[in-house]
Amino acid sequence: MKKPFLFIVTILFVLTFIGVYLYSPMKIKNIELKFDKNLWGGEITDAISGVIDLNSTINDKKIQQIEKFTNSLPWVKKTDISFIKGTVGININEEPVKLCISSKDRLYNIGENGYILGTKNKLCSKRNTFFYKGKSEFFTIGEKGFPKIKNNIFLEIEIVTDYLQKQTIIDEKPTILLTDTGIKLLYSKHKIIVFLGNGGNSWQNFEKLFRILDKPYPGYYDLRFSGLLVQTGEKR
Repeated sequence: MKKPFLFIVTILFVLTFIGVYLYSPMKIKNIELKFDKNLWGGEITDAISGVIDLNSTINDKKIQQIEKFTNSLPWVKKTDISFIKGTVGININEEPVKLCISSKDRLYNIGENGYILGTKNKLCSKRNTFFYKGKSEFFTIGEKGFPKIKNNIFLEIEIVTDYLQKQTIIDEKPTILLTDTGIKLLYSKHKIIVFLGNGGNSWQNFEKLFRILDKPYPGYYDLRFSGLLVQTGEKR
């Protein structure tokens, strides 16, 4: 009689233990972050550490909240989250740098999403760096709550890079200077400055003018306004 009784008690104990294990709240014991490039590991870690508490309970809803928050960070391209044996694992694909903007003696890293990611000079090359000399700031606060390049500045960059890739009107790669009212192309070898507006006519006039001239004469060419050309200090 004792053996069956002990067997039944043992089974009940095991089942109780399993039930407690399965249905008791799961606790976060550790957080493990993995970055594909480790460009913005410090920034992402600081942000995430403020929303995940060790020894706090976790469930599917909490995992979804962590994933949503992480994906909302400007440095994050995509996130995959897991929870195994008390460890929250976060695999992060980081936002790459699309271009850099030099403003007020400082270089800013701009992501493909348009957000300012940091100020790391090593991520900037001459090819992807643009200079900004406008009176107002080149950025605003985006929908994620972080500084983001203004749409018109982003548009200027797309226009000028696309145009210069297709056209070689002047045989020299210019320094590109962004302003509030347009774009300046600085051709140091030819001693030429071309000031262009954001509209299509400005770029068309640029192309027509330098195809008409027998050579690119040194001077300052303001093509922002219809019918106005300033060359070497004279209106023509």
